[in-house]
Amino acid sequence: MSHSLMLKCQKKMVRIIGGKTSQNWIEVFASDLPSVMQPDIRCIHCHGMVRVHRKHVEHGPRDHVEHVSRQDAENCRGGHHFKGEHRMSLQTVQ
Repeated sequence: MSHSLMLKCQKKMVRIIGGKTSQNWIEVFASDLPSVMQPDIRCIHCHGMVRVHRKHVEHGPRDHVEHVSRQDAENCRGGHHFKGEHRMSLQTVQ
């Protein structure tokens, strides 16, 4: 089953307000994202690169995100392979 901390991620949103462009990270559910690889999403906890995984069978894991990097998965409290000491990703998604 998917880790409950990885049901959401952050997505970069670009907004134009009063002629000025601003970029903000907002929280979104993995189920609201397309399945294709996206460069503008990241882990909420460590800001590392993640990919979307969909539910494929009725009793399988819910839609969730997983770290692309095994190192991030081991060092992030939301990772499936977390080893106990949380650290930010060494390759954060900006």
